[in-house]
Amino acid sequence: MQWQGNKDGYSKGRERSFHFGSMEHHICGMISHLGPQMAIADGVALAHKLKNENKVSVAYTGDGGTSEGDFHEALNVAAVWDLPVIFIIENNGYGLSTPTNEQYRCNNLVDKAIGYGMKGMQIDGNNILEVFHTIKQAREYCIKEQKPILIECLTFRMRGHEEASGTKYVPKELFEEWGRKDPVKNFEQFLIEENVITEMQVSDIRNGFRNHIESELQVAYNAAEMVVDTGVEMKDVYSQTSTVNSFQSSVVSRQSTEKRFIDAIKEALQQSMQKHQNLVIMGQDIAEYGGAFKITEGFCSLIQYSLACL
Repeated sequence: MQWQGNKDGYSKGRERSFHFGSMEHHICGMISHLGPQMAIADGVALAHKLKNENKVSVAYTGDGGTSEGDFHEALNVAAVWDLPVIFIIENNGYGLSTPTNEQYRCNNLVDKAIGYGMKGMQIDGNNILEVFHTIKQAREYCIKEQKPILIECLTFRMRGHEEASGTKYVPKELFEEWGRKDPVKNFEQFLIEENVITEMQVSDIRNGFRNHIESELQVAYNAAEMVVDTGVEMKDVYSQTSTVNSFQSSVVSRQSTEKRFIDAIKEALQQSMQKHQNLVIMGQDIAEYGGAFKITEGFCSLIQYSLACL
């Protein structure tokens, strides 16, 4: 349904095929230019940390995405604040059509971890077992140490960035080299050699997948077309709340006073901190220094634990 842009898809007909998100599966919708979604992983990890939850967040990007400023900001914040984030770089050698030798001068992208003071690992992204065990260990590390980790997966893209772009910019010999590293074929062969599975079972599994896909395609093809409803769309944009009326009545009941604009902002922030225990205030020099205009001066003494006061 997602691929057909149907309302029964994960994102209700939005976000095309690969950019979907699913709250049920804890997947945040993909941001097409990749860099910004790494900072979102920081925010999710911060929430887990403040709630004392043994969870980690995972963010993916490509070799091209590491050239964005958001990549630097996300890794720097995660390192400085000790956030449990697994940053995964899928290094397939090309940022769309730009080869890695035109993107960076370090020997490997995992070398960037040193600059941020975080742990880094480089692995064979086409080795299923190596990827599985590495991510498992990374998760355990992030939870135990409450720190981020950067993992560079060396892999390759056998088709274009999208079907329209093609692959003419990639040397033919690379396809031959990486074709021998096909993770699915190699893992199948490994399982057969280890007597975990037989070739007949592999064939049965493939046929099962094929039949399932064909069945789901028919469901999508036969689905009714979407009917645009502004009311439904608005509910997915704005949260349903009834606090506005109660807020207005409380304001009217109190006698108004005159105060400086910055004092009003400070009072509003203090009220919000008292009302919302999970509120996080982020900004430049807003902790002990109190901000350039001293709006947040003294706030740290009101907070039992806050990253802003570290």
